[in-house]
Amino acid sequence: MISETQFIGLFLHHEAELRAFAMSLLPQRADAEEVLQEACVAMWKRIGDLRDEEAFRAWAYTFVRFTALNKVRRQQRRGWVFSEELTELLAEEGEAEAARARAELDALTHCLETLPSKQRDIVKRYYASSRVRMADLARKLERNVAGLYKAMERTRDALRVCIEQRLKKEGFEIKENSQ
Repeated sequence: MISETQFIGLFLHHEAELRAFAMSLLPQRADAEEVLQEACVAMWKRIGDLRDEEAFRAWAYTFVRFTALNKVRRQQRRGWVFSEELTELLAEEGEAEAARARAELDALTHCLETLPSKQRDIVKRYYASSRVRMADLARKLERNVAGLYKAMERTRDALRVCIEQRLKKEGFEIKENSQ
């Protein structure tokens, strides 16, 4: 069983993801926020059911999903919005997209670590700040701007291939427009 402190840490770690999931199920932001709060209270009441931290994410998604379905049922009685079937479909797709996004991020992290240190350094310097310009980076690295652009293009291609291979190994379909 996890402690209350562990629960709070896990909830805070996954809160943004759970909020996004709730928002994918309900058209109104206020409804999604309410669902997230209700789900959190329900999870807190059932904290004893959670045996380990690894199961938290799926457990929390289930609470958000069923809390959203209950909200949809209440709204339907009042003559509002989505059907239960549509909400279920959105929930399934939302969970699948969240899993894919996590897998893509994990693959990117892994693939960055496999890059030669010079390439990794250039990528980190370029993407660490949204304000850095390629010309400024080239000057700092004492490199030709065109050559640095070409090196970045090759690095991005290598990362794309690496990520696609990792995703295929994990059973994810590769999207054609990912290039």
